[in-house]
Amino acid sequence: MVKAPDWTEKEFQILLSNHNLSDEELADILQSRTSGAVGIVRAGLHSFHKGGDTSMLSKMMVRKLEYRRSLITCPRCGVEF
Repeated sequence: MVKAPDWTEKEFQILLSNHNLSDEELADILQSRTSGAVGIVRAGLHSFHKGGDTSMLSKMMVRKLEYRRSLITCPRCGVEF
C-alpha cells in the first residue's frame, strides 16, 4: 500500500474553510485526498475542540489549530471554536 503524501497547509485551509461540504465534495476539490481521508481529518478537528485524541492530525494541523487567528466551525457538530 502506498502512503499518501502529507497534507499541505493549503489543503488543510481548504478543508477548514469548507465545513459545509460533504467529505465526498471536499475529496473532489482536494483531488489527492479520498473522502475517507477527509473524514478522518474532520473527526480529528471534532476531537481537538472536544479535548480528545488528536493523533489522527499531523503536527502541522495541530499547530495551525492551536495558533489560529479566527474561529473554525466544526464540520461534525457545527460548533465554532
